[in-house]
Amino acid sequence: VPRKPHPKGNEYHSICCSVSGVMYGIEIVEGKDRPRQLDKPEYHEKGATASLLLHLCKPLFATGKLVVLDSGFCILQALLTLKQYGVFAS
Repeated sequence: VPRKPHPKGNEYHSICCSVSGVMYGIEIVEGKDRPRQLDKPEYHEKGATASLLLHLCKPLFATGKLVVLDSGFCILQALLTLKQYGVFAS
């Protein structure tokens, strides 16, 4: 984890409900060492960041929930795709 003072350990991406605290999903970050023979991530054609956002939001599809995003995830194509799946984002 390069941004940490002691760059050891794992980095995770997660999605949680801000009201209840329920965690909908967690995923370990795969770096450059990810074996190439593994299947490409779901939604890979949308780009790395959009793919991650859509993958993490999958449990929320068709719920009409609102997802509040960090500015790094505000990618127009991903936001429009979320809307098609019944999830709203800001």
